[in-house]
Amino acid sequence: MKRAIKGFLSLLSFLTTIPTNQNNIKEASEYFYLSPLIGLIEGIIIGLIFFLLRFNFIINGSILLASHLLLTGGLNLDGFSDYSDVIGSRKIGEEAEKILKDPRKGSFAIIFTSLIIIIRFASFSNIKNIFSIVLSYVTGIESGYLISYFSNAPKYQGLGSMFIESSKNKKKLLYNLIIYLIIIIILLFVSKTKYYLISIFSLLLVPIIVFDSNKRLGYANGDVIGFTIEIIETASLLISVII
Repeated sequence: MKRAIKGFLSLLSFLTTIPTNQNNIKEASEYFYLSPLIGLIEGIIIGLIFFLLRFNFIINGSILLASHLLLTGGLNLDGFSDYSDVIGSRKIGEEAEKILKDPRKGSFAIIFTSLIIIIRFASFSNIKNIFSIVLSYVTGIESGYLISYFSNAPKYQGLGSMFIESSKNKKKLLYNLIIYLIIIIILLFVSKTKYYLISIFSLLLVPIIVFDSNKRLGYANGDVIGFTIEIIETASLLISVII
């Protein structure tokens, strides 16, 4: 139990800017299947900020967006930026890999990153339900674990490969799904409206991203995981606003 707590705290420290005094990346990767709990913590924090806001929708959206970036440290947004450069280039194989590993941000990264920030801002500005916010974070982080489980692991050793290789365990997948479903059931039980649950369908984007990354790169890495989390979170928020 003590090791699991340390692993969870290391995972929390890695995926957020919350200080936990635990920074063991290897232990964080071993307990990646607990990621829905990280999403729950993120969602509750941003949800409470949303609950306390009393400004106009533009100010509210700006504060929520800034809070999101401060809480996550822009980790997933950085991955989104890198992989969107690959998508925009339409390259596959070694050429796509060179673009992914290039530390410079290309024009496609700037365009797509600006677009997703605008969509998230618009969603935050118009969100009406605190449970929609919580669910978006839980579902977003869950998608990161799912794409790690179903995607090919990279041949090289890196930060992302540790999480992907560790996730490929059927028992961990089962635990992960149980945790995710328990959180969904709790949200369903305590909320007054259930329409926001439709945003769970944003997870249907996961197999599309798995297929795309395997086609372009032959594998998924940390950037692909970050891309997935960011796009699923944003899609979940957007769906909640639309419905």
